Amino acid sequence: MTRAQANILVVSDLHFGEELLPGASAERKRAIDLGATAFRDFLRHHTVRRQHGRPWRLVIAGDLFDFMSVVIEGNKDGPSRPAKTRDERVYGLGRSVKTGVLRMRAICEHHRPLLSDLARFAAAGHHVDIVVGNHDVELLAPEVAEELKSHIVMAHRASSPALDPNRVDSMISRVQIVPWFVYVPGVAWIEHGHVYDEGCSFEFNLAPMDPKDGNLIFNADYAAVRYLGSAVPDLDPHGIESWGFWGYMQYSLGAGWKLGSRLWVAYARFVGSLFRARRLHRSIKRRDRRSREHRARLAQVAEAGGISLASANAIDRLSRAPLTASFRRLGRLMMLDRFGLAIGVVFASVLALILLPIVYALLAIAATIGAAAGISHWLGTHLVTSQLPMRAIPQRIRKHVDAPVVVFGHTHDPRWQPLRSGGLYVNAGTWLPATKPGLRRCFTHVLIEPRDGQAPAVTLRQWREGGSQPFDARADLGAGVHTLPGFTLDDELLHTPEPVAIAKISR
Repeated sequence: MTRAQANILVVSDLHFGEELLPGASAERKRAIDLGATAFRDFLRHHTVRRQHGRPWRLVIAGDLFDFMSVVIEGNKDGPSRPAKTRDERVYGLGRSVKTGVLRMRAICEHHRPLLSDLARFAAAGHHVDIVVGNHDVELLAPEVAEELKSHIVMAHRASSPALDPNRVDSMISRVQIVPWFVYVPGVAWIEHGHVYDEGCSFEFNLAPMDPKDGNLIFNADYAAVRYLGSAVPDLDPHGIESWGFWGYMQYSLGAGWKLGSRLWVAYARFVGSLFRARRLHRSIKRRDRRSREHRARLAQVAEAGGISLASANAIDRLSRAPLTASFRRLGRLMMLDRFGLAIGVVFASVLALILLPIVYALLAIAATIGAAAGISHWLGTHLVTSQLPMRAIPQRIRKHVDAPVVVFGHTHDPRWQPLRSGGLYVNAGTWLPATKPGLRRCFTHVLIEPRDGQAPAVTLRQWREGGSQPFDARADLGAGVHTLPGFTLDDELLHTPEPVAIAKISR
């Protein structure tokens, strides 16, 4: 039975490798251990159980691995190259294809039993699609993808030494690395979703490396983990992503002089890396090379994914440019705009008091404050951690492909949202039991059952008590967004403009 005929399981954001960050807290290591144990149970459960006789198609919708947290130190005599800068000596070598192979190797060696269970799952006739996310974007490179596959094969052979080589080849052929999306016509469109998040996207999402030195170009997410995450490795990175500038500063003020000063230095490096990325975005020659590479890969991805190049280009245009591509948004992220306005108001007020009579000075100050307020309103607020832009994207994607269901991951927030034009957006949430979103909202996954002649049956589920159960967070998040259990998509929902009223619960 082909991939298109299989029942689909979607999981996302497992972040294996996050525990390898030097100085990682016991809580973080425990979270990854819990996640790995539960995922192994999940794999073993579905390896021997089919639904309606169909095999499973496991779609891991991005961030299966966390390359950001794996530090590769420069080494003259080892497999890596020597560190060339102080930044590399302190924080390790940057993310690139070559260091991606080493990071992949380190993660695979640490999670060999999990890879063995994944291999058994594929060997049982099921299919595995590993979608590339922003934390494991190095998997776009064939060298890194082959490193992963070689470790899956080694883990499989180690667990079953007497295996027929032909069966091993058959097993690994059912494991695919997917650069962008999984599309099943008439059923679903599945991707990670980071390309619609300005803090995590890349200018050219299929060509994110700098062609000159081969390093991954910084976005806000990567820079934050490399510098701020390394400065305070005992904090859960998924719990502090919404702190913003003042959140970090308040933490540094309460952390004591030593840790606080270290955090300020890390913040300075964080800011510097973003402005370096900004300069790279303005380099005409480098942008042209990355653009050509992106377009070439886009044509390959479209053909492999079963959509036209025109549709691929249209959906690609929906992605959000990274914060680092815009000085305005970059300044807004770091609150440089607010600092500049505040300084400007103070300077203008002092100048008015010196040069003008008191009445005119007060009028000038009032006008200055009003102008500053207007500029601040025009600048607006950044949406780095908001799901609002992402929730608008699925409806637009459905204009270009026949997909009743659109599934993302990335946000770690399980969501169920009927779309006003028909269809459904589901966020698979996260498998990771970190501080955010916490145990109650982790181990979530999506079950999609294709049905002949009608819309697929879709449920948002959670792995608990040794089985896959309907997800029940008992939360209405507003704006027609629900996390109630057991919704099933049907033809009525697909064509009814009132999304919440017609959704029905299956028992």
